[in-house]
Amino acid sequence: MNKQEIYNQTEKTLNIGVWNINLQDNTVSWDAITKSFFEVSDEFVPDYKNTLAFFNRKNLIEFKILIKKTIENKIPIHGKFQIITAKNNIKYLECICQVDRTNNHFNRVQGTFRDITTEEERISELESAAEKYASVFSSANDAIVIIDTETGNITDCNSRTYELTGYKDTEIIGVHNSLFFPEDKREEIQFYLKEKIKQNTYFIKETYLRNKNGSNIAVQAASGKKFVINNRTYLVCFFRNITRKKEIEENLNLLSLVASETTDTIIITNAEGKAIWANQAYMKLTQSTLEEIIGHEPNYLSIKPYTNLETVNKIRETIKNKEEIKVVFQNCNKLKEKYWLELNITPVFDSHGNCNKFIAIGRDVTAAKEKESELENILEVTSQQNNKLVNFAHIVSHNIRSHTSNLLMVLEVIESTDDVLEKIALIDMFKEATEKLSDTIENLNEMITIKKNVHIIKTVINVKTELEKLIEPFKNKIAISHTIPSDLTLNIIPAYLDNIIQNLLSNAVKYQSPEREPQLKISYENKDGFHIINFKDNGLGIDLKKNKQKLFGMYKTFHGNEDAKGIDLFIVKNQIEVMKGKIEVESQKGIGSTFKLYFNEK
Repeated sequence: MNKQEIYNQTEKTLNIGVWNINLQDNTVSWDAITKSFFEVSDEFVPDYKNTLAFFNRKNLIEFKILIKKTIENKIPIHGKFQIITAKNNIKYLECICQVDRTNNHFNRVQGTFRDITTEEERISELESAAEKYASVFSSANDAIVIIDTETGNITDCNSRTYELTGYKDTEIIGVHNSLFFPEDKREEIQFYLKEKIKQNTYFIKETYLRNKNGSNIAVQAASGKKFVINNRTYLVCFFRNITRKKEIEENLNLLSLVASETTDTIIITNAEGKAIWANQAYMKLTQSTLEEIIGHEPNYLSIKPYTNLETVNKIRETIKNKEEIKVVFQNCNKLKEKYWLELNITPVFDSHGNCNKFIAIGRDVTAAKEKESELENILEVTSQQNNKLVNFAHIVSHNIRSHTSNLLMVLEVIESTDDVLEKIALIDMFKEATEKLSDTIENLNEMITIKKNVHIIKTVINVKTELEKLIEPFKNKIAISHTIPSDLTLNIIPAYLDNIIQNLLSNAVKYQSPEREPQLKISYENKDGFHIINFKDNGLGIDLKKNKQKLFGMYKTFHGNEDAKGIDLFIVKNQIEVMKGKIEVESQKGIGSTFKLYFNEK
């Protein structure tokens, strides 16, 4: 193998292309390898013009300068260029060229091309990566420190480290990393670092840094794995300032403690209204565990027999529309114990305006509601009592005035006559009027006594036993039957019950019809929480259209009986009302009457 063959074989092995330019006629020649670099066909004939077309303007100028320097310096010149091949691919070529001369005449420029595209791309990637990492290192929000694992000294750090610690670069670089930590934390941190370096694992730990002023800063420390440069091992550590996070956590812990211990119920739901947290007060009120609450709708949205559907629908609509609402309604816990709840529901929105939670704060207002109901009852009773007092005052005024007028009139007649017999007759009239006044005062006194006995202690009695004892004296005057249960008991004032039954039995006898055998049927029913005892007779009956309004009035009579005083039903009505009951009547003239006694034990 001659030298030329050896040279050609070397070119192929090293993938080096050869070219030359004849300076006498500017002809250009390329070998096959050079043509492959430019991605032209083997038949391609290069010339000075089409060769330069593969270079952009900048590279073209540099290539011309290279050739010029080669000619001027008469020594080999080296350069790198970017070309665009015939197939529009970008390549990088390394070029070495020199001048061939004979007898001080420049004959041609000879050169080689080597494809360094892959190398240049790798260098470009490395430079880009280095630039990116340098940018991250210098502009990161976290403080970044590089530590020599053998000495523990700091070899480099970014600008955020200076801001966080207050030290200058000359005070940090080359100093042991323990400079950054409070004295009471140094031993713990150094042990921790040594263990992590030995294990070569990532770590994240919350600790404190000490700045130049001696203040401690809460940080989150983290590290990557070890790396080696020039046979030395280094560790990159990151420090993030979490002072604000710690403050928020402390505030949240405080708020959580307050929310957990407050007597108000608090429940937090997601945007769909499913519970994600509830405090102790809510669990106590609803008698539910946290496991029974989380992931479900709050219990005030469940339907019960007495649930106010309008309120529940209003709450559901509010949640759907992401709005705020305040309502008061009755609810019950898991044990079916009823309570009244004052509820405020507030939506929580994120920074983008999206509702992601609801906070519902409730207050048990059962006691207040009961007091309110009690006050309403007191006001109602007071109003009724006032009306009764007004009516009673009218009755007292009217009846006593009537009797006193009669007495004064009799006295005037007595004084104006000299006839002894006439005076004796008038004295009898005076005596009769006095007795009527005494009866009236006695009746009025009895009414006052009934009103005063509002808080008299009640007693539980067996109704059937008491009734049968009272009807015994009337059995020879009227046919009486009853269906009172043997176990029926009432918590009442016994004397009042006796008087009420006595009056109804007497009236059934007193106002019986002469056209038929008198009958009285006594029955029992339970309705709307009332024990109802019915007294149904077949007597004269009452025209209710005409007399209903004055039926239970004082001194009201309807059948012209001489012994009728018109006081009995008035007393009956007042006595049963004192026991929180009521009396009603159904009657038809000529057929009979039914008196209904309602006893309220609620």
